Amino acid sequence: MKRRSRVVMVAAAGVIFVAAVLTIMSRPSQADAAKVQFRATPVEVAPAAVSTIEEIISAVGSVEAMRDVVVSSETAGRIVAVKVNVGDPVTKGQTLVQVDAEMKEVAVQQARAQLLAARTSMEKAKKDYERTETLYASGDVADIELEGYRLAYHSAEAQYQSALAGVRYAERQLADTRIVSPIDGLVASRKVEVGEMVAPGREVANIVDVATVKVKLSIPEEDVVKLRPGQKATLRLDSHPGSTFEGKVYTISAKSENPNGHAYPVEIAVQNKNGTPLKVGMFARVDIQANAARGAVSISKEALVEEDGATSVFVAQNGVARLRPVKLGLQGASLVQVLEGVNNGDLVVTFGHKTLKDGMPVAIKGQ
Repeated sequence: MKRRSRVVMVAAAGVIFVAAVLTIMSRPSQADAAKVQFRATPVEVAPAAVSTIEEIISAVGSVEAMRDVVVSSETAGRIVAVKVNVGDPVTKGQTLVQVDAEMKEVAVQQARAQLLAARTSMEKAKKDYERTETLYASGDVADIELEGYRLAYHSAEAQYQSALAGVRYAERQLADTRIVSPIDGLVASRKVEVGEMVAPGREVANIVDVATVKVKLSIPEEDVVKLRPGQKATLRLDSHPGSTFEGKVYTISAKSENPNGHAYPVEIAVQNKNGTPLKVGMFARVDIQANAARGAVSISKEALVEEDGATSVFVAQNGVARLRPVKLGLQGASLVQVLEGVNNGDLVVTFGHKTLKDGMPVAIKGQ
């Protein structure tokens, strides 16, 4: 019985030994585990380089005429001639519409006749007054008689001035029958036809000056402080794919266009060339060069790591990723200026850094 128990115990020990061996063989070695734990993370890098960075402020707006004038009639009458069509170029002072001027011409003739009569009366009164003054000096005329001639002369002079003003008024009324363009430009619209009656204030035409156009933008407050008149701007229009137009910052408003603030009107002036390709109302995308930094250490924006309100980058050094806090300067379209934290030539991780931690091994793709 004892011998049988001993055999059972030996068999059990053998089973335990075999199970232990199999367990040990099924587990990876500590070296293998270490290799798995510290397996290098594949990353892409780009060296920090010295370059010129342009800070670009982008916005969208619509093209407007530099001058947009509504021409209205200043007289009443029937239109006898319309001398322009929509799209016609016009110069300042060119006749757009002619209103019947017959009655205005008669009024001018009457006013001039009244002026002639008033001038004649004034000249006669003046001579009478001067003659009476001579007689008064010799004692042949009394004071009261001299005073009467003096008053008559001043009255005739006032009538002459009134007649002179009447002539000017009549001539202005006659001139207003010829409705002219107040500026150089193009006829954007025409509101009247021959035979229509017009009255003072009636819109006749719309003239726009598109030799220079402007694009009105709305710029946020954090960007508007970077702008100043004369800064270079580049325009792109959906209506002219592949083409760019150069302009400059023209005006910067000191007042927000929104009741709650935070956005300010900015106008970009653009010289219109090549047959006025920019038309009023076109949609424009504008890039304004606000600032520029030359000889700046720059890195790709893709390399930036934002965490807890701080900005950092990973730099690959001897196969290890090192996290460095950075101080940034100007930001361009794809590059950003680094003022502190990265030196020229440092290999900055641009891809694969989302899962990196400081001190982790990295494997640079392509090496």
